[in-house]
Amino acid sequence: MNNTEDPHILAAALLLDIDYPRMTQELMPLMLHEKCVPFSYASDGEQVTAYSLFLRVSAEHTAYSYRGAKSADFDSWCWDADLSTEYTRTVITSMPWRSLGTVRVVYFPDCACVEHTDWDDATDVKHTLGLSIIPNTADTHCCVWYEKENRYISMKSNAMLLNDSVRHHVPAGQGTRITMRVFGDIDREWFTDKIDPADCWYL
Repeated sequence: MNNTEDPHILAAALLLDIDYPRMTQELMPLMLHEKCVPFSYASDGEQVTAYSLFLRVSAEHTAYSYRGAKSADFDSWCWDADLSTEYTRTVITSMPWRSLGTVRVVYFPDCACVEHTDWDDATDVKHTLGLSIIPNTADTHCCVWYEKENRYISMKSNAMLLNDSVRHHVPAGQGTRITMRVFGDIDREWFTDKIDPADCWYL
């Protein structure tokens, strides 16, 4: 792929210079922070609990969800001073964002992330093609629906671009999977030489 502005990207694995164990060490304790919100859902016939934490906060009133957060103006977001995320902030702010919006971390302790979408228009790149950083994969992967071949593709990398308007889910892992989603207006050409060409998919 040589044009990361293409609205038809489905998913693309990224090779980024990130110390994932260090980021995991920084983010794992925050699962116990008072601002980290538990949410429960049915998975394989059982009730499981995952945890959600926004590292950046917005002055705009939004619903507590990806859809709600992505509806807020990118410029309305700022880092939450109550959260100790120095390394994570350094990694994200070193990227060429024109405007950085929401940054949300979700923790999945020994549980699956059920199939879902986070937006409705696959061609709305601004609100769908976000950066995923998975500092701790819990030895599992993200399954993304690949309409062209009527099957799921498996994304196993620690970082990827993902069009989250397409159905996706994550099987239960071993330990706590940490998934961070970052949205904003970025110079996507920055990703061109960081994409794994063997693991890049289009709608």
